[in-house]
Amino acid sequence: MKAAKKGCVFCEMPEVERSRVLYEDRICRVMLSRYPVEKGHLLVVSKAHYASMLDAPDPVVGRMFNVAKRFGKITMKKLRCKGMDIGVNIGCAGSIPHFHIHILPRYSKRIIHFATGKNEIQRKEIREVMHLIGL
Repeated sequence: MKAAKKGCVFCEMPEVERSRVLYEDRICRVMLSRYPVEKGHLLVVSKAHYASMLDAPDPVVGRMFNVAKRFGKITMKKLRCKGMDIGVNIGCAGSIPHFHIHILPRYSKRIIHFATGKNEIQRKEIREVMHLIGL
């Protein structure tokens, strides 16, 4: 497995951040976004460091999108959102240079962007979403 990158927020995730993790396997973890755009905004994050999806091996990309699909279905059912966006930022200003997939529930037709979350997630919301999802 590829080594962690020093200084990367996903590679050097402090223990306190682990409270946002919903699922983990040998390839990736699913966690609530630290700065959610909407309630239930999830990230599927590679455990190994790849600067972007373009740098990750195909089996890692495939596994992560399968996990995103699984959690997308869970999100639709349990959070009762009207739809969702699933996407990857590559080389975007302000994006974290570590391969991750956004699962962004949509509760209305308002235009939103993956990187517009400004407020840090609160413990109450972490507990609420984990309860709703059934974890």
